[in-house]
Amino acid sequence: MLLSALLGAVGCVSALAQTNVYSANAVGYVNVTLYPGFNLVTDPLIATPNNAISNLLVNTNGQYKGWTVFFYNPLNATPYSFDSGIKSAWANGGGGTETINPGQAVWINNPSNTTYSITFVGTVPTSVTTPLYHNAFNLVGSAIPASGDMVTNSLMLFSNATKGDSVFTYNPTLGTPYTLYSATGKGITTNWASGNPQIPWVGAGLWYENSAGTNNQWVQNYSVSQ
Repeated sequence: MLLSALLGAVGCVSALAQTNVYSANAVGYVNVTLYPGFNLVTDPLIATPNNAISNLLVNTNGQYKGWTVFFYNPLNATPYSFDSGIKSAWANGGGGTETINPGQAVWINNPSNTTYSITFVGTVPTSVTTPLYHNAFNLVGSAIPASGDMVTNSLMLFSNATKGDSVFTYNPTLGTPYTLYSATGKGITTNWASGNPQIPWVGAGLWYENSAGTNNQWVQNYSVSQ
């Protein structure tokens, strides 16, 4: 379901100033917990001015020193690139210019022994098409701030899976953190082995293995009336 705190901030700035003018978009925030070690994360909001790492994880005071963000591009021969936090900036992978846009997921390594909570702020997208490249793993996430069942939740609806496709979700709090869901039919409600793919919380990323010979898409749409 959509994050309740997010919808508590629906409207434009004028609406927050207690006028009667409202935006067609929902704006708000998503809190994501980053546990020690690796975390699979997505930002389902459109941030201002952009969704660059240096804007989402502001490292001016060095609080993310030693942290690393890993990106994955299934079209590259060496698909991983990374940004590493230093005292006042990000380095080694673009100086924090890499992005976490809605629909895209990344690995964030928290090298400390402390659990952190980060807050993504922005606008809920109204329509996002996330590519799922064929014969490849895709590091993706719900482009709408929602969690739960990818098949029956209309906000995350994904019903065009190909037989043999797999979804891997990751929970860093579990002893065996990966959960595998495999499409045994067409990806409809009853045709996923081990239950329907479940996104454990808002802001969680996932691996999607497209086993077909053609590219696929995860299309998501949202309006404030939902």
